[in-house]
Amino acid sequence: MEASNTGPGGLDRAPGSAGGFLESYLPFLLHRSYQLLSETFHAGLADVGLDITECRVINSLADFGPLTLQRIQTHAYIVQPTASRACARLESRGLITRRVGTGDKRQRIFELSEEGREVSRRLMDVSSVALAETLTRTSLDPLRLETILRHLIADLERSRPGNDGSPHGELERP
Repeated sequence: MEASNTGPGGLDRAPGSAGGFLESYLPFLLHRSYQLLSETFHAGLADVGLDITECRVINSLADFGPLTLQRIQTHAYIVQPTASRACARLESRGLITRRVGTGDKRQRIFELSEEGREVSRRLMDVSSVALAETLTRTSLDPLRLETILRHLIADLERSRPGNDGSPHGELERP
């Protein structure tokens, strides 16, 4: 008789899968798939000399232009102390610049330097190669998977408690 999990993860256990709550808990499975999908990319980051948080900051600035620390946090899905430390490291390496906001002198605006733009282009190359390599190890259609994940994120963002209608539900690229 097959065991089934209809609890918080909401998944039926696959035939032959190892038992346990985590092996059938959707958030854990999504995190595990992220880790496996990202292994090759994370290895490539070492060649560029960045960690994943710094990569997210650089990509946020490349995608959206100059941003406040708060907007970087939102786009990169990182908390304030982590974002501050990453920005400080990137600034000390000359990859980003910081300037005072025009309306609020307490506000700091971060922007990619020319060297930061070059690093961003290298990150895109590393990302493309890593993803292509990783996807050869799966039988799933990557476009279908991306569509499913975008729908899941949009549904969860839309029904999020306290949702104020802001565009946080859009999936950001790593």
